[in-house]
Amino acid sequence: MVNLIMHNLIFFVPAALAGLILCGEVPVASKVARGSLRVIGAICGALLALLILEAIPALL
Repeated sequence: MVNLIMHNLIFFVPAALAGLILCGEVPVASKVARGSLRVIGAICGALLALLILEAIPALL
């Protein structure tokens, strides 16, 4: 079960933004492919942030 605290949600925005930037900078010719890479990067960044936030209490 996901236990999200409001202060932890601040971590999602930079993680999603980092994923958006990293995947959005892949050189592709199509604007559709670039847009879909940005969306995939933002989703992966947010999922990684969720994974990190859920793993930290288990490690402590």
